[in-house]
Amino acid sequence: MKIKNRHFFASALTGRGFLSYWNEIFVELKRLYLLNGSTPAGQSLLIRLLGLEMADRGCQVHYFHRPEDPLVLEGLTVPSMTFGVLTGDHPYASRKFFPSHLKVVAVELPNGSEELPTNRMNQSREQAVRLVQSAREIQDEICRGYRARVQVGEKDVAAKAAGWVQELNERRSYLRHYFAGSVAVGGAVEFLKHPPGICRKRYVIKGAPETGSVVMQEILVQALSCRFLVEAFHSWINPSDMVLLILPEIGVYVIDGTCCCDFSPLPGDAVWDLGEDDAAGMFRGEEKKRDEIKSLLAEAGQALDASREKLETGDLYLTEQEIQQIISRIIKETAEAQ
Repeated sequence: MKIKNRHFFASALTGRGFLSYWNEIFVELKRLYLLNGSTPAGQSLLIRLLGLEMADRGCQVHYFHRPEDPLVLEGLTVPSMTFGVLTGDHPYASRKFFPSHLKVVAVELPNGSEELPTNRMNQSREQAVRLVQSAREIQDEICRGYRARVQVGEKDVAAKAAGWVQELNERRSYLRHYFAGSVAVGGAVEFLKHPPGICRKRYVIKGAPETGSVVMQEILVQALSCRFLVEAFHSWINPSDMVLLILPEIGVYVIDGTCCCDFSPLPGDAVWDLGEDDAAGMFRGEEKKRDEIKSLLAEAGQALDASREKLETGDLYLTEQEIQQIISRIIKETAEAQ
């Protein structure tokens, strides 16, 4: 059976600034290659070709996309070989984020000595983050009215959430964090419509805005207490909220349809309706506020798009021979270190 590779956002431009979970990923690795030089597109091409090479060798590859441009990769990991690759310009590509056991190897790409205009990308990220923060403030204003009216019974939530989780004995529970999407070129993007792994059963929570957050938290607690591996995908507008929970061992997905994402259940989904539906409880001006959020996210995407065009200028692309030499080096050194 062919191993299915997976795609994630480990970083995102959120309503609380640029955030990343790469520091958690580092803990699981023994070796990390940092790519210095070239352009984001050139680095991404190298990462993608390395991933194809590892997949051809029967390894599962985890691809991590740049938050500001999901078509561009910022890194990858090969869990079975405990090594990864990350772009050297990533904000978390710093010694203070690396655990002591991690062997970090710098890879200087051709033309790497030329200084890239990374300050332009930083400026565009900051501008995009400011716009997302404004969107988060509007989202909080929308939800504040519902929080005051809607109360979900904690005991009822705990009982139902526990019923969704089948107990597995003698397993070590483990929690991994990712982002369900990010603000990127063209506006907000998310992976909810394209599940990142094998899905056998989906549960969708419906109700007033953000009332599903207590349910998601309870499901997380129950799943971890039953020693499941849990992947938590956070909102990029309000990163404290979990948009999606995945239990990959049994292929169970739980989606919070009450959060900031526009999501409609599909045939076959198990819908958990908390009542106080969005349409029934909509207060005056809510539609206008949602349009303001979409407009802010679109404006953030335009800022990132303008910066990307400037960043990708110049003759800094790698030749096929140069790419193959770098890939061969990484594979050889990783194999020798096993």
